[in-house]
Amino acid sequence: RKTHEAQAIAKGDLTVEVSAASDRDELGNAFQQMVEELQGLVRQIHEAFGQVANGASEISDASQSLSQGATEQASSLEEISSSMTVIGSQSKTSAENAGQANRLVATAREAAERGDREMKAMVAAMHEISVSSQQIGKIIKAIDDIAFQTNLLALNAAVEAARAGKHGKGFAVVAEEVRNLAGRSAEAARETAELIEGSTKKVENGLAVAKVTSEAFGQIVENVVKTADLVGEIAAASSEQAQGIAQASQGLSQIDQVTQRTTASAEETASASEELASNASQVRQLLRRFKVRGMDDGPELSAPARKRAAAPPPMERKLVRHNGHAANGHGNGAWGSPPADKVAKPEDVIALDDKDFGRY
Repeated sequence: RKTHEAQAIAKGDLTVEVSAASDRDELGNAFQQMVEELQGLVRQIHEAFGQVANGASEISDASQSLSQGATEQASSLEEISSSMTVIGSQSKTSAENAGQANRLVATAREAAERGDREMKAMVAAMHEISVSSQQIGKIIKAIDDIAFQTNLLALNAAVEAARAGKHGKGFAVVAEEVRNLAGRSAEAARETAELIEGSTKKVENGLAVAKVTSEAFGQIVENVVKTADLVGEIAAASSEQAQGIAQASQGLSQIDQVTQRTTASAEETASASEELASNASQVRQLLRRFKVRGMDDGPELSAPARKRAAAPPPMERKLVRHNGHAANGHGNGAWGSPPADKVAKPEDVIALDDKDFGRY
């Protein structure tokens, strides 16, 4: 009888009851304990692989969602990176233009400051000319006074010569010439005074205009200095902005590379999870060949897991290891593909024959 029970167990029927012939029937008790432990083990394996299938399915779905999101993010990052490249080029051009404008403004500032100094020097020179004209006017006035006094002396000399009679005729001629000379000197002095007075007025007018021009130059210089400072700040800010945009573009490029690697890793994870879920479902199918009391279908599979469980590929992937290389090319440490003739069968795991129990 135990032979038939052992053969049933070898075929996967764990519902058989092995009854001991007596309390001393150690083999019968051992068979009964083995059947009970095998039932519990098969139930646990069945439930565990159900959880593995569901977990792998969830991981696959999450990985696919992550891959899709990473792909969209990579596309957005590519557009942003392209825009940042254009902005960076424009910022670099703006920085170069700002630097050139800063140099031109600095040159204009130097020219304006030099013109302001020259204008101030011209104002000072015109002021000195005005002072000199006033002094010349005083000298001309003194000459005019001297000519007037000389004319009076010449008149007095002519009167005295007339009183002297014939002895004073020669002196009268000299006195007349002196008076004529004094008159011409006075006339020349008056004309010179008029010219100097006109020149003085023109110098004063020019001095006033020069002062106004100098003040305008001062304001121009002040504005040019402020403009130069502002342009310098703009040039510095543009340079910093160009550097910042270049760094941002570099950072976006690195993020894009990381995103692409994340996409590839997510796709690989999704593929591996699908294979794991398929293998787990196929293991559950194999476990159903065992008849166990109280064993249901285990945890309910999710829709993706059920779909993968119904897939046609047999359980030939990632179940055994051989030579330390994965059959699917994912690297060392993965589960390889056993040959079709190496798939375990229950009757091969527990192979018993009648002759093994000949003594009983």
